[in-house]
Amino acid sequence: MSNLVLGRGEIYFDRFAAGTENKTGERYLGATPSFAVSGETQELEHYSSERGLRVKDESVTLQIDFTGALTLEDINQDNLALFFFGAAENATIAGATGQTDSVTVKQDRFYQLGTTAAKPEGVENVTTVTVTGTGATPTYVLDTDYTVDLALGRIYIIPGGGIADDTAVELNYDIVAQSQERVASGSTLVTGALRFISFNGVGTNRNFYMPKVTLRPNGEFALKGEEWQNFGLNVEILQAGTNLENLYIAARGITT
Repeated sequence: MSNLVLGRGEIYFDRFAAGTENKTGERYLGATPSFAVSGETQELEHYSSERGLRVKDESVTLQIDFTGALTLEDINQDNLALFFFGAAENATIAGATGQTDSVTVKQDRFYQLGTTAAKPEGVENVTTVTVTGTGATPTYVLDTDYTVDLALGRIYIIPGGGIADDTAVELNYDIVAQSQERVASGSTLVTGALRFISFNGVGTNRNFYMPKVTLRPNGEFALKGEEWQNFGLNVEILQAGTNLENLYIAARGITT
């Protein structure tokens, strides 16, 4: 009987709640074109050197490390949070009127509206944008002195227009109520449980369960290119307590 296998399957990750090993539920990671597990051992070896050539007469395994590597193609906010050690959120941004940013500008430069310590990337979806001097005068002319991208919340100072370099201006605008997917990078290792469910093209389906792993970014994440975006994660397979092993492999159960 042949035991050849053409490996296929789905990967699920159960991220632990911050600062704990409490599970929060398994999330399907989406398209993962590759997933591999590696094992490496460290031995203490002894050689007999009584006569002639030294001969190895004992070898004791001191350490076993199991690791893995996977590639993700499903570029969603939760997966991005894994790569950047961050947290994903669905932010709700309240509408606001009469907002003002005071900026010293130069011609041929872009300026993002609404940059704050809480939201350093700025705001999008703005309306009623005007540019004035400090104290509300003079009022500059749209499409002559500056242009506005309302969807992105960006202002461009037109070269040769009426706003000279190093002019202090006030950018006035309203913010439209909106929701936004957002990921902020972090510095804490991502830890959880990992499950691989086989749906092999050929061969016995076996499920691999790792009760505790840490995930780390592996290599580059190309933001621009001629191929589908993807990124890699390194997986360190750990022991989750003295009563559990690092990894469990189980074929599909057969009812009796």
